[in-house]
Amino acid sequence: MKMDGKWNSAHIIHGYHFHSKNHENRSTVESENAKALLRHHKITGNPIMRIDSIHCPAAKEKKLRAMSAKEFEGAPPSWHACRGMRVMLLRNIAPSIGLYNGSLHTLVGPIYNRGSIVASLTSADLKTGELQDCITTKPIDTCGKVQQIPPKSVLLSVDDVPYCKDTVHEFPSGVHMTCKFQGPSNPPEMPDFMVIEASNYSGPNILRIPGCENYVPIPPVESYKQKAGKTKSNIPMTRIALPLEGGDAATSFKGQGANFPLAEVDLDGWFHVPGIFLVAISRVRSPAHLHIRTFPNYIDLKVQRLKENVLDAQAFEEAVKVKSERMYRHKNCGDPFWTTHYNDLADSIIDQAFAKRLSIKKDKEELIRIVQLMFIDTDTNVIMRVLEKLIETQEYLVAEAAPHISQEDYETLTNYQKNKSVKSKVLKRQFDDKLSLGGPSCDIKKRKLPTPKQKLSPLDPIPNENLLSLKTRPDISRQTFKGLQNSGNNVCFLNAPIIALCHTRSFDAFLRECQYLHQQCSGYHLQNEICPLCALNEVVNRAYRHHNLPLRDLPKMPIIKLTESLLPGWRLGIEHDADEFLVKLFDRLDQTYDCQIHKGTVKTTKTCQSCSSSKIKEQFRSQRILINLVDLEEAQIRIQEGINKWLMEQKLLNCEHCGEKLHEVKRELVRPPSLLIINIHRSAQKRISLDNNIFINNETYEFKASVNHHHQHYTTVGCVDINHYIFYSDERVQLCHGNLEETEQQNFSINTMRTPLEECAIVLIYERQLHL
Repeated sequence: MKMDGKWNSAHIIHGYHFHSKNHENRSTVESENAKALLRHHKITGNPIMRIDSIHCPAAKEKKLRAMSAKEFEGAPPSWHACRGMRVMLLRNIAPSIGLYNGSLHTLVGPIYNRGSIVASLTSADLKTGELQDCITTKPIDTCGKVQQIPPKSVLLSVDDVPYCKDTVHEFPSGVHMTCKFQGPSNPPEMPDFMVIEASNYSGPNILRIPGCENYVPIPPVESYKQKAGKTKSNIPMTRIALPLEGGDAATSFKGQGANFPLAEVDLDGWFHVPGIFLVAISRVRSPAHLHIRTFPNYIDLKVQRLKENVLDAQAFEEAVKVKSERMYRHKNCGDPFWTTHYNDLADSIIDQAFAKRLSIKKDKEELIRIVQLMFIDTDTNVIMRVLEKLIETQEYLVAEAAPHISQEDYETLTNYQKNKSVKSKVLKRQFDDKLSLGGPSCDIKKRKLPTPKQKLSPLDPIPNENLLSLKTRPDISRQTFKGLQNSGNNVCFLNAPIIALCHTRSFDAFLRECQYLHQQCSGYHLQNEICPLCALNEVVNRAYRHHNLPLRDLPKMPIIKLTESLLPGWRLGIEHDADEFLVKLFDRLDQTYDCQIHKGTVKTTKTCQSCSSSKIKEQFRSQRILINLVDLEEAQIRIQEGINKWLMEQKLLNCEHCGEKLHEVKRELVRPPSLLIINIHRSAQKRISLDNNIFINNETYEFKASVNHHHQHYTTVGCVDINHYIFYSDERVQLCHGNLEETEQQNFSINTMRTPLEECAIVLIYERQLHL
C-alpha cells in the first residue's frame, strides 16, 4: 500500500484528535496532518508558514499559549500551513453556499489588510508593551475594535504627535491617549483573512478578481477557554485563531455524513464506542477504497453492551422484526401457507408464549397442548407445522428474553475497563517520573533514566525473544516437548494437565484458530490485566521448547500468570487437584473463546426394569467419563471394559410410573467430542490396563496423554506414537520406547511407564481419529 501513490491522498479517519503527553508516540489527527503537510511541502516546494494565535488577556499570554487546542474549542496555539494543502473548515460560516463545518477546501494564502491601528491607551498600557526603539516586544490589550496590539508593532504617534525614538517622551499617568501603530504584515502574526479555494462554493466573487470566483477569505474567530471562569479583572480568557485545520485527517465524529474517494481507518482504542467503527468504514463507496490499519478486538466490541442504549437499540431492532414479520404474515405477501385459520393459530401461539413466558423453540410440546385446548377441532400436526413455520421467521423473538447482560459478563467487562484505566494512569505516572528526573531544563530524550534491578514479579511481561510464536511453532506430530518448571509454588497440578493437552491435535488447532483473538494484545500486561489466551500460549510455547535449549532460558512466570487469569482466588503454594484445574480451564475457554473440543452430544435412555417405561434426554455438554474402580469386583480392568460399562449400566433411580428404583441407563454419543476425558476413581488395590485405542459408537479414540498422581506429586505420560512415550515430571523428561500393550516384560524402558499408568493415572485423554 505504501508503494501505491494513490493512497497518499487518502483521508485518514482517526479516533484520537489531540496529542497527549501520556502517550507521546500515539498517532493522532494532529500528527497525521503534520505528516501530510511535510509530504505536500516536499512535493510542491511551497514554503511552510506558521500562524500564531492571539491570546487575551496579554498578561496571561504565556500561560494561555501553553494550553492545548482541546481547551479552546479546537483552536490551536499556532498553526502550520502551506499553499495548496487540503484544509478543513471548523465553523459554519455559510452552509447554504458550501462553507460549513467539516467541509474540505484548498489553502491559497493569507491577507494582511491592516492600515494603521488606532487605540486609546494609558502610559501603563504602553509600559506593558515594553517598547524598544518604537517597536513593541509584547502584546498590548485594547478596548477598541482591535482587541490586542501584536508584538513587533511600530508606534507612529501619540495624540497626533509623531513618536520618535530619539526624543524623551513623558506621558501623564492615568490619562488615555490616542496611539497609532503600524502592525506587522507577515507570518507568524495573525492575518486579517486566510483565503481558501472552496470547491463547492456557490456564492458571489468576494475578492472581485477575475478567475477567483471560488476564492473565499476566512476571518479569525474568537474561542473561549472551556470550563474556566473569568480573571480577577473580569476579562474572559480567549484565543483568536483561524477556524481551519489540516484536512488530511479527522476523527470519526467529524466524518459523519462525508464521502471520501479513499480512506484509511485507525480507531485503535475507540472500538468500545457504539457505532464509531461503522461510521468510519462507511465513508467510501467500495471496500476496495478502504484500508483498516487496526482491526477491532472482540472484547472492546463486547464492552459496548455496558451502555444501556446499546441494549435498548437491540430490543428496538427485535421489536421491529417481530412487527414486520407479523404484518407480512397477515398481508399474505407471496406465501400461500398463511391462510386465515393458520394466522389465527400463529397469533394464539405467540400470545400464549408471551403471556406464559414460554420459548417457541424450546417449549413446543407445552405450547401445542395449550393451543390444542383452544382449537379442539384442529389436528396436532397442523399446529406443529404452524409452530415450525413461526420458528423460521423472526416472530419467535417475542417470547425470548429481552436483550440483557449477565452478571458475570458485566463484572468481566467492567474489570476490563478498569484495567485499561489503570494502564493509562501508570503511563502518566511514568511520564511524570521522567519529567521529575530530568527537571524542567533537562532533555528527557538524551538523559538515561536509572533502571534499578528488581526481582521478577509474577505479573511482569515475558520478553518477546523468549517466546515461540504460534506462526513459527512446529507441527505437533513432529515435535518433542521440553516440559515445564515447577516454580516452587507447588504448581505441578498446573504443569501436568497443560503438558497432557499439548499432545492433542485439537488443543493445538484451537490455539492456532484463536490467534486473531489476541493480535491486539501487546504482550506487556499490567497488574490485573492478564489475557488468559496469551498466558496460555506462553505456557504452551514453553512446552514446545527444543531439548538443546538451556534450562535457565525457561522462566517460571507464565504458569503463574495463567493461574492469575484463569483461577482468581486460588492461592499458590497449596496443592490443588489437577482434575479440578482441567475443568476450570475448559469452562473458562468455553465461556470466553467458545472452545468446544471437549464437548459432545450424549443421548441418555433410562428404562425402568419393572414397567419398561423409558425416558430419553439429549445434552450437549463436556463429555467426562468416570470409571469407578472402587465399585468393581475385578482387580484389574481394561479401559475399553470401563467405557462399555459406562455406555450400559444399571442405576437406582425412582420411576415416575411404578415407583421402582432399578433402571437400565443406556448412553449414546450422537455428536462425538474431539477430546474424551476419562476420570479414574482410584482404589489402592485395583489397577487399570491401558488401551491404545477405544471404540464408542463406531468412533475410534486413540490414547494421547495421562495425568498421574503419586507421592503427592502430579506427572504426565504423553504419547508421541504407538511405540514412543514421554514421561514428564515438571521439567524432567524421559523418552521411552515400546508398546504399552505388549505382553513381554523384557523392555525395561516401557515398563517404567506401566506403574504410573496402571496404578497412578487419574485422568486419561483420548482423541478422536480423523476419518479421511
